[in-house]
Amino acid sequence: MAWGPSRLMSPSSNVLARAFSTSARAYKAQGKRATQIAQQSGADHVAAYVPALASPPLTHGVHVATLQLTSNNAKTFELDFFADFAMRAAHALQIPTGGIAMLPIRTTLWTVPRGPFVHKKSQENFWRRVHRRSIKVYDASDITVDRWLHFLRAHEMPGVASKAQLFRRYPLGIGQHMQTAAVAEVDTSAEAVRAMAEDILRMHASE
Repeated sequence: MAWGPSRLMSPSSNVLARAFSTSARAYKAQGKRATQIAQQSGADHVAAYVPALASPPLTHGVHVATLQLTSNNAKTFELDFFADFAMRAAHALQIPTGGIAMLPIRTTLWTVPRGPFVHKKSQENFWRRVHRRSIKVYDASDITVDRWLHFLRAHEMPGVASKAQLFRRYPLGIGQHMQTAAVAEVDTSAEAVRAMAEDILRMHASE
């Protein structure tokens, strides 16, 4: 007959085991509660020294730019810190923003064999997770947006990549004006065409 752990354990030991597991769960719950209180106190401490963000009011609600921040670091402290820094810099320039949006995490997986021949069936996985944040900017002139982006580029953080998408708006007829200016800059006279042809012939003759 096989003797298992339950047969060798007396009733008193069962009671002790239950008491130990109950106390362990109580200590674990108490530790989680202490951690939550410490985190809350830390957040209150930070909020006491860092003022809350207050975006300037929208005037027309025209979307002029989108700033996207990415980071490959598993800990997103640098990414969140720089996103908050970009928001505060925009508000200092009186640029209305739509807040910090947390985009979905992009996960990429590569599977490669560990070695050739007999080790070919043994494979290894490599994966990368890209954390992203997005900030939309409204009702700002092109010069103000360029200054904001130049300031962020001068104070960028290592490990955080940034990409800006700009939306420029021009008056009607700007295409015709640019085409007319481009045609006016090109000299299409007979002398200019003859000189260009002579340059091309001289270049081929030298070769």
